[in-house]
Amino acid sequence: MNAPALGLLAAISLATGSIITKGVVDRMPPRQLIGPLYGLNAVMLIPFSGLSVWVWSPKIVALHLGSVVVMAITAIAVFELFEHGTASAVTTAQATSPLPAAAAVAVLLPTSLEWGEVVAAIVVVGGVLWALSDSFGQLSARRANVVVATASIGGGLLTVLSGSMAAEGVGVVEVYSVRTALAAAIFMAAIPPRDIPRSVLPLLIVRSAFVSAGFALTILGVQIGSPTVLQAMLALIPLFVLSWEMLRCHRPPSRRLLTAALLALLGVLMTVLV
Repeated sequence: MNAPALGLLAAISLATGSIITKGVVDRMPPRQLIGPLYGLNAVMLIPFSGLSVWVWSPKIVALHLGSVVVMAITAIAVFELFEHGTASAVTTAQATSPLPAAAAVAVLLPTSLEWGEVVAAIVVVGGVLWALSDSFGQLSARRANVVVATASIGGGLLTVLSGSMAAEGVGVVEVYSVRTALAAAIFMAAIPPRDIPRSVLPLLIVRSAFVSAGFALTILGVQIGSPTVLQAMLALIPLFVLSWEMLRCHRPPSRRLLTAALLALLGVLMTVLV
């Protein structure tokens, strides 16, 4: 299976996880959810730990720690967006990550950067930023821009850091489980989930299964292809979420969000075909 196909499967999984996440965030304290969700994410891949390659070096440890920092900051931003916006708006915000991913590839990875990928990323980012000008009503425009930028840059950097670890021979399970387990420990200690009822655990497990599958497929795709191509494929997520919201609410989506999702699709096609 090639990288674009893995990216498509990852997009479907992450879109489903995002829809579930929005439903949970609407009912519980968002930041208290982060620790338990990361903990469940880490547990999901434990059955495959014996099948994965585990390697360690000072550089790999540094990449793990860097990933944890980026993941923690990104999570705070993403859950703030979920608190104030729809699932489609949040996933559309995250679709801007191809541009920082492309920039980070040029700096961090020993590969040549294709200008076609950069153009595609700019198309995605431009459409998304235009659509999000008033999508998070309770946040000021300045605050929304900062949070969206944080989520975007963090998502792109995580993909590139995964690629850097893959270049060092680190397996998928190690890349994903180590950073999520460490992030879970940090959030559980800093923001204990005191107000999260046990009755919601089955739903959180289902959500983590979809999210973990999505990220594992993303990491695997990065290991065999371009991180920028993977990030652009993940720009399909808003289109899937918009389709679900349209079916659920029995009304057409916002024209601006739909346009942004279609521009994201155009960016994907440009990246894959160039």
